Amino acid sequence: MLKSFKSRILELLHCCKVCRYVGERLKPVQPSLTPGLTAAPISGKLLKRLACLLATSAVLITILLLFALDNTPQDIVYQGLSREDIERAKQLLHVAPEDRESIKTVSLNQKDLNIAVSYVLDHFVENTSMVAILNDRILFQIAIFVPKNPWGRYLDLHFALRQNPDGISIKSFKIGEISIPDSAANLLIPFIVQHTVLNNYWLAASQYIKDIHITPQTLEVSYLGSIVDSAKQLVINKNRDYPNLYLYQQQINDIVKQHDSTWRLSLSDLMRPLFLSALHRSSEATAIQENRTIIIAVASYVYKNDLRRFLPIGLVYSKEYLVFAYKRLDIPQHFMASALLTAVDSSLLSTHLGIDKEIGDSQHGSGFSFVDISADRAGVRFGQQAVASARQARKLQEDMAEIKDYSAFLPDIEGLPEHMDAETFKQNYIGIDSPAYQDMIKLIDSRIAALPVYQ
Repeated sequence: MLKSFKSRILELLHCCKVCRYVGERLKPVQPSLTPGLTAAPISGKLLKRLACLLATSAVLITILLLFALDNTPQDIVYQGLSREDIERAKQLLHVAPEDRESIKTVSLNQKDLNIAVSYVLDHFVENTSMVAILNDRILFQIAIFVPKNPWGRYLDLHFALRQNPDGISIKSFKIGEISIPDSAANLLIPFIVQHTVLNNYWLAASQYIKDIHITPQTLEVSYLGSIVDSAKQLVINKNRDYPNLYLYQQQINDIVKQHDSTWRLSLSDLMRPLFLSALHRSSEATAIQENRTIIIAVASYVYKNDLRRFLPIGLVYSKEYLVFAYKRLDIPQHFMASALLTAVDSSLLSTHLGIDKEIGDSQHGSGFSFVDISADRAGVRFGQQAVASARQARKLQEDMAEIKDYSAFLPDIEGLPEHMDAETFKQNYIGIDSPAYQDMIKLIDSRIAALPVYQ
C-alpha cells in the first residue's frame, strides 16, 4: 500500500527542519583582502535570499519525490506473455501484402492490450503493468522500478483514456499520490512523448492510425496496412548498429520452431548455426560486429524478459524454451551475460559482477558457486575472443561453426565446489585473495584454456 498521508507529512516536516537549519547556518562570508585592496560589498540579504531559494527548491523536489515514489508497487499486475498470447499477437498484426494500402480495423480486448503494453514497456524499463477496460474508458496502472534511493523503489503511474466526441483524452492522471489536472495532463503527456525517443513512434501512429474508438469491451483501432512496414523500419533504425540482428533473431525463431520439445534445448543448438551463418555472411572486416550481433541475439533468447529491456528491440519468439548446458540453466545464463558485457568492452565489469554475485549468493542466495564462476570466466574469454581482432573474430566463427556441443566452449564443471554459505566459504577460502581461492581460479582457467575454441 502507499504510505499514509500522515507519514508523508512527518517526512516533509523533517526535511523542512533540515532546510531551515541550512538557511540559518548560511552566513555571508567576509572576503579576505590584501591590504590596500577593496572589494564591492556582498549583500547579506542577497545571500540569505539565495540560501532560501536553494532550500525551497530542495524542499519542493523532496515533496515531489516523497509523493511520487513508493516502496510497494501496485497489487495487481499483468503476468507476461504466454505462447498463446504470442500467437494471438501474430494474428492481430498480420497484414496480407494486398492489404498494405487499405484500412484495417482490429478489436483489442483487455488481454490484447495487456500483451501490447507489457511487451513495449519491457524494452525500455523494468516494470509491472495492468490495463483494464471499463465502459467508455481504459484504465492503466504502471509501476516503474527506479534505482535505490531514500524515497522509494517504484514510480506508480495511474491514468485513464476516455472516449469523448472529439476523440480520446487523458483523465485522472496520477504520479504516485500526485494528481495532475486533466487539462495539464493532455498537454504534458504529448509534449513529453514528442520530445523523447518515443517521438518516432508517435509520428508513425499519427500517420497510419486513422481512428480509435473505445467500446465497453474492446479498443477498436483502424489503421493503414502499411503501418507494418513502418514499424519494421523503426526497429531497423533502432538497431542500426547491428543491421543483421533481426536476421539472427529470425534464425533463432526457426531453430526453436524445429526443436523437439522432448529434448532439452542446448546452448550449442543456438550458437553453432548462428556462427555458421556468420561465417558465410560476413568477412574478416565485419567479423567483429557480426560476432557482437550473435551474442546479443542469443542473450536476448537465453535471458527472455529478464535482459531484453537492455537489448535492442527484436522478435517475440514463437516458442520460448529454457536453454541448458550440463543439464543446468544457470550455466548458459552466466556465460551469455559475461560474453555480452565483454563484447561491449566491459570485461572487467563482467568479471567483478560474477564474483560479487557469488559473494552475495553465499550470504543471501543459493550459495557461492565455482560452477557459476567458471561459466562467468568462460563467457569473458569468449567475449574477448569474439572482438579481440578481425582475425581472431573470424577464427572464432570458423571454430564455432564446427563444434559438436557446448563442451567446446564451456569448461567441465566436475569437482567444482558450490552451494557454500558465507561461513563455509570463509572457512575453506577465507577470501578471493587467498591462495586456496586463487588455486581454484587457476584450475578453472586451465580448463578454459584447454578448450578447442580458445586454442
